[in-house]
Amino acid sequence: MKSMRKVYGLGLVLCVAACSDFLSGPGLTDNPNQATAATPLQQLIAVQAGTFTRLEGQLARSAGIYTQQLIGSNNQQLQWATQYGQSESDIPGTMSGFYTGTGLLGLRSIQAAANASGDKFLEGIAKIWEGFTMGTATSVWGDLPYSEALVPNVLTPKLDPQQQIYTTVQQRLDEGIALLQAAPTTGGCEPADLVYCASASATTRAQQISRWIAAANTMKARFYLHLVERNGNAAYTQALAAAQKGIAEAPANATQAIHGQAPGDFRSFHGSTLDQDANIWYEFLNSRQDVVAGNTLVQLLQTRADPRLAAYFDPNTQGNFRGMDQNAVVVGGGAASVINVSVRRAPTFRQPLVTWAENQLIQAEAQYVLNGAAAALPFVNAVRSAVGMTPLAAVTFQDVMIEKYIAMYQNIEVWSDWKRTCIPALTPFGSATEIPGRLPYSSTERVANPNIPLPSAYPTGTTGPAPLRNWDDPNKC
Repeated sequence: MKSMRKVYGLGLVLCVAACSDFLSGPGLTDNPNQATAATPLQQLIAVQAGTFTRLEGQLARSAGIYTQQLIGSNNQQLQWATQYGQSESDIPGTMSGFYTGTGLLGLRSIQAAANASGDKFLEGIAKIWEGFTMGTATSVWGDLPYSEALVPNVLTPKLDPQQQIYTTVQQRLDEGIALLQAAPTTGGCEPADLVYCASASATTRAQQISRWIAAANTMKARFYLHLVERNGNAAYTQALAAAQKGIAEAPANATQAIHGQAPGDFRSFHGSTLDQDANIWYEFLNSRQDVVAGNTLVQLLQTRADPRLAAYFDPNTQGNFRGMDQNAVVVGGGAASVINVSVRRAPTFRQPLVTWAENQLIQAEAQYVLNGAAAALPFVNAVRSAVGMTPLAAVTFQDVMIEKYIAMYQNIEVWSDWKRTCIPALTPFGSATEIPGRLPYSSTERVANPNIPLPSAYPTGTTGPAPLRNWDDPNKC
């Protein structure tokens, strides 16, 4: 995109003009401790770290607050998310991050290097990362630059329609799966893979490849579901077929199930150093307490006597679990509960991004629509049993989606689920008629690329102000 390339080009021009003779020469400009170019594996580490930051940062906070799992109680989180006031100038780095060095640019660089060297394993992983991140991006913004985003000499790339992006995303995921299926399976796992080789999650290359392929199929199923409002049962059929090849390694215990830490779960990886490599929820809330429990989720968990209540949130000083409503008012008195400190906000907590529980509940939703409640029941009960809850004798569609709403805590995908099903029932903030269905484009990118529209030209729903909905989300909740 033009604004991103301007940064790189300007730096090069300035260096040529001002740095050619200043402190140059052997021993002055050669740093023995700094490589002149990152290797593909080093780039993979950087791309993963950058992606973890994006998927755990403001996008996840906004998704959780819009769906009232959480509520922004103060400052920007109150204004941006709870009160739907986020503008195109608020988080430009979030959008550009999907494209710049640790985004699409880095992923394409890894793919090119891996392809040239015949490394099907590395190329396959990079293809899957691309499909996952661009599928997430289009679910948030709708139409986006993609097909022309990195084309040489195209400084103002066109916006591809959202439906076309989803088609390309599925192609990338299929390409990644095919490459991994053709990759050698001998040897130990590749440690640059922070998802499945970190902390000995996988111990062999074969196990590592198997888990990547399963996760990619769950991603495929997720993105097929995004098209249900447009494509109906055909999308459900595609989602079910993909999920049947998705993450199948069940959690070993209730703790793994509650926190999305099963062996095959696709999770971020973090160190323990503040402001460097720690869990982004910890990083954010360590210096400010601007996001608290949402009353909608607290009430659901309390009504069900769900063990995830104390796993997701901490009680207030009176020992009570309390949440804020859509207007940031505590329900029941006292202070609102905060996100669990000991686990979910631990610096090294591995945030679940794509999980066994999600894969089970994708199958439950698709089976319910295609084959009826009895076909959905085993998948709902598998998740309930895993977290320590009593199985149900029968399920409704509401039961399926409530189970998934709870399981997808702190995950951007909870927003897409809600936009598609309108479950649970939510009341918008104040006098608003709709909860936002998309985020505004970045003003930085709009200024640089005239193809990005002004907020006044965003797609709208049938009622209320823009921005409201994307192509895949035509119906008002």
